[in-house]
Amino acid sequence: MEDNKVFNEHIGGISTKVIMIPLLLIVAILHVIMVMLIIDASHSNNNLSDLMKKSGEYQIDATSMMASNTVLSETSNGFIQSPVAADSSTNFGPLITYVAELDSDRRSPKVAERFQGYNVNYSVKLYVSKASELSEQLVVIQMHAISVMTTVYSLPPIPAFSVFSNYTLTQEEQSMTPEERVAYAKSLILNNEYAQKRFYISENIENCNKVIQQTFADEQEKTEKHVGFLRDLLWVSGVAVITILLIGYFSIYFLIVRPLGGYAKDISLNQSIKHPGRIIEMKRLAESFNGLWEYRNKQETILRSEAENDALTGLPNRHCLERDLLKTDFNGRFFAVLMFDVNFLKRTNDTRGHLAGDNLIRTAAMCIRECFNINENNNCYRVGGDEFIVIMLDCKKDEIKRRIEKFNLTLEREDISISVGYAYADKEDNKSFNDLMEEADKNMYKNKKRIHDSSN
Repeated sequence: MEDNKVFNEHIGGISTKVIMIPLLLIVAILHVIMVMLIIDASHSNNNLSDLMKKSGEYQIDATSMMASNTVLSETSNGFIQSPVAADSSTNFGPLITYVAELDSDRRSPKVAERFQGYNVNYSVKLYVSKASELSEQLVVIQMHAISVMTTVYSLPPIPAFSVFSNYTLTQEEQSMTPEERVAYAKSLILNNEYAQKRFYISENIENCNKVIQQTFADEQEKTEKHVGFLRDLLWVSGVAVITILLIGYFSIYFLIVRPLGGYAKDISLNQSIKHPGRIIEMKRLAESFNGLWEYRNKQETILRSEAENDALTGLPNRHCLERDLLKTDFNGRFFAVLMFDVNFLKRTNDTRGHLAGDNLIRTAAMCIRECFNINENNNCYRVGGDEFIVIMLDCKKDEIKRRIEKFNLTLEREDISISVGYAYADKEDNKSFNDLMEEADKNMYKNKKRIHDSSN
């Protein structure tokens, strides 16, 4: 007690606790606020990542309906247009694919049923439902046409073909000659009404994907604004902490020792305190400030990394891609856009679990980075659940082909399957990035369809 009294008298009768305890309480409160802001920002980014993944899955599911409809239309049309093979036997090959597609998970009713359980806009469910209804109408027409055709060209006794025997010809159809039945079957799938239904299916799926994309874009914009607001609050909190510490430092300067002026100089230069002195209180204060300073820098780094990098693969995300596109001038340059889509991800998730699916995505990202990342310049992006984009600037077409060959060898080494499509522009093409991305996406989906068809 005597020692404390003498000490207080030495500094003018004011205890350091009278100054430090209130200041430290305020700093602690601000620290908690900063942590809460960081947690909130992280949670918002995680929600956006989940939404991005689900949006990609929803679009793939909706697009699969259109793909299934295309397969059914093409195979039924293939049989009806060419019912006789080169060896004069019945050309039943397309019908094998047709009946297999009827049992596929991509069939319109199954997709529409799944969409009813998705957390999506009502208009999305309505578009999918309309597309499913139209698709089923096409199936009825196709089955009708095939059944009529099979009365002229008989099918082998394959159990799967029994679905075509359920249709009974009308009296008018029974009275037709074989040539008239063939012409009638062709007319069922070659009229304007049939073509219009196919168009409306594509239109509904396209509208569905647009709504899904717009919903994600709106949520992304909302999240970015929210995270920006949180970042501003973090800066205000950081400034408030520094201001409080400065007040404490200057107060202690007049009440304890002059060396605290060095503290003020270090803080004003926004750097850590390098000379804390020998007084215990000073050392503790310096350690607290340095910890806050380092913590703030680390949290800024974490926030920047979470905003621009995909947590699962470590690759830059779609937000980073859009930022880089704004900074890149493609005019008069050689450049290429490559689109990637991981094959059989759903099968992996369903059969081996989502951890295996995550490992598949990480392996895919590793292969893409290994083969296409030029000089560590982060030109590889993960833009969806199983979708990736690579942008290669100032490159020759031969180099793209060489890297794709290396990529295919890498896929064999890792025993995974990835569909890839690319588009290339030289200095005279005057193609925009969006033109190349659309072309690359089409090429990629052609490759994906070929791979999936060959696996069936």
